[in-house]
Amino acid sequence: MKKNPTVSVIIPVRNLSHSLLHENLPELAKQTFKNFEIIILPNKPSQYDLSLTKKYKNLRVFPTDTTTRPAQKRDAGVKHSKGNIIAFIDDDAYPDKNWLENAVKLFNKKDVVAVCGPGILPANTNLWEKIFDEMLKTWIGAGGHQYRFTKQKTRLVNDFPSMNFFIKKHIFLKLGGFNNNYWPGEDSKLCNDVIVKEKGRILYSPRVVVSHHRRNNLTAFLKQHAQYGFHRGAFFAHGDQNSRSLAYLIPSLFTLYIIASTSYFASIIVSGKQLQNVYLIFTPLLIYCILIAHLMIKAIINTKNIIIGLGAALSLFLTHIVYGTMFIKGFIKGLNASANIYE
Repeated sequence: MKKNPTVSVIIPVRNLSHSLLHENLPELAKQTFKNFEIIILPNKPSQYDLSLTKKYKNLRVFPTDTTTRPAQKRDAGVKHSKGNIIAFIDDDAYPDKNWLENAVKLFNKKDVVAVCGPGILPANTNLWEKIFDEMLKTWIGAGGHQYRFTKQKTRLVNDFPSMNFFIKKHIFLKLGGFNNNYWPGEDSKLCNDVIVKEKGRILYSPRVVVSHHRRNNLTAFLKQHAQYGFHRGAFFAHGDQNSRSLAYLIPSLFTLYIIASTSYFASIIVSGKQLQNVYLIFTPLLIYCILIAHLMIKAIINTKNIIIGLGAALSLFLTHIVYGTMFIKGFIKGLNASANIYE
C-alpha cells in the first residue's frame, strides 16, 4: 500500500436523510486524515446537491435513477472513485474523527485486504434503538458477534457488514464487486470471496469505530432480521465458509424445538394421556428462559430502565423465532442453485 493513499468513502442512499446531513457529513468533515473523497449515490437529484458540493469540497453526488439496491449503488460508487482504498459506511452512521486515519494504518499489516470496526449506539437515539442495542451487545442476541456492536479486542474475522468496511480497491474490482443477486447479504458474499478466493485477511479493530443507528421500531427490526435469516440460510446451503457457524443454526433449532414441544403438549391435552419425559422436553426451554432473564436483568442494570430490559427480552424471543423460521426458508430455497433467492 502506498504511503499516503487516497480513500473513497461511498454512501448509498435513497435520498438525503437527516442522519446523513446532520451527523454523517459533518463528522466526516472533522477527519484527521485529509486525503479522501466522499461519494453519495441517491436515487434522484435533489435541490441540495449543489449546495452540499460547495460546502464539502471533496463531495460528489451521483444519482443512480433506477439502480436502487445498496450493493448496486456501492458498485457504481467504486466505478466513480479515485481512491486506492474504498470505505463503505451507511448514511445512518457517522465516524469517529480518527476513523480514516486508524483504518489506513492497518493496511500496512501483512495480507490485510480489508479492515472493519464496530458500529456503536449513537448518543442521540430513541427507546427502541436502546432496546435493540442491549440485545445486540450480548452473546445470545448477537450469536457471538457482539464485536460488531461494541468495542472489543483486535481480531481477524471472516464476515462483516458494510456499515463500516474498508477494502483495497484493486481487490474489490478483481472479485467483481458485490454480488447483486442478494440484499442484504451481499457484504457476506464479498467477505467470503476475500477469504476463500483471495486468501486475504479481514482485520477488525476497535479503533475503526462509527456510531450506527439501530432500527427505530420493532416491526422494522424484525423485518431486517427476517432478511438476515433468509439469506444466511441460503448461504449456508450454498456452502459459504463464513456462513457455516453453529451460531447461525441455533435460532432455527430453537424454533423447531418450540414447534415440536408445543405440538406434543397439545396432543397430550387432546388425547388425555399422561405427560411423559417432562424434564427432557422442557429443560431446553428452562435454559433459554434463564438466558433471557439474564439479558433482561443486565439490560436493566446497564440502562437503569425496566422498560428497556423487558423490551430487550421480548424482542430477542421474537427475533429468534423470525430469524430461525426465515433461515429454514432460505436454506430450502438456497438448495436450488438455479433459484433466484432475492427477496
